[in-house]
Amino acid sequence: MNARSAHAAAPRGFGLIEMLVAVAVVAIGLLGFAKMQALAIGSTHNSGTRALVALQASSLAGAMRANEAYWAAGVAPASFTVSGATLSDATLSSFTTDCTSVVCTPAQMAAFDARTWGSSLAAMFPGANATISCSTVIGTPVTCTITVSWSEKTVAVNAAVAASSGPATLSYTLLVQP
Repeated sequence: MNARSAHAAAPRGFGLIEMLVAVAVVAIGLLGFAKMQALAIGSTHNSGTRALVALQASSLAGAMRANEAYWAAGVAPASFTVSGATLSDATLSSFTTDCTSVVCTPAQMAAFDARTWGSSLAAMFPGANATISCSTVIGTPVTCTITVSWSEKTVAVNAAVAASSGPATLSYTLLVQP
């Protein structure tokens, strides 16, 4: 046998083993790409949620600025929570007037605004609640802090992180000077 015939008998192209290795490498790459896509979609959804929470808090801040006779007068409660249409402050929760059809006092309007805002927040983010804290020191400008807390599902990077973390509880805080 000469060198030419030995060389001609050598196999050409891919063998079965090489093809299986190539398919395995491509499959692992595609799985990694799919995981990156899932993380990107989850992050996009979470950032959208945070933007909507910020808009909701700004909505209440606008209502507080519109009702300056109540919020800037220093008569607002030092702190109260809003959970749906329920207000934790006894004074504010005693006002149940619907201010869309009658003329309300500033305190009635503040209760109506907080209750309406809380209902809207609960409709968009079930289980969300808010705490409103205001400074009540006479002689200083009144400032209020709106803190909204909600639960958010997260996409974990790996199985160990997924097992240790459930839905994350996040909060957004906005400082308002009515």
